[in-house]
Amino acid sequence: MTTGLVERAVAHLTALTEVLRTVGEDRYATFFDAVIGDLVHSGGSEEVLKAAARGLAVFGGMNSFTDLVVMDGDGPDVENNRRIDELRDAVYDSLTRLI
Repeated sequence: MTTGLVERAVAHLTALTEVLRTVGEDRYATFFDAVIGDLVHSGGSEEVLKAAARGLAVFGGMNSFTDLVVMDGDGPDVENNRRIDELRDAVYDSLTRLI
């Protein structure tokens, strides 16, 4: 596995977890922190593959991470939702490149 691809995925995941914590989505932030840990401490390509697959698993199905919409009072938090969308796409792309 290319170290650069892992580093890119970790950078995108880190940025995403920061935004998620800012908006109170600690459950997803904690999940992605664990994926970061798995990637950083992976001993080889098989472990990287498992970590990437685990991270990608939350993107599918009903009520998945893809469906997350952050609210601000009575309406959607447009600015943070846009940022999350950008990072969600970057994370998905970087994790798929690891598989």
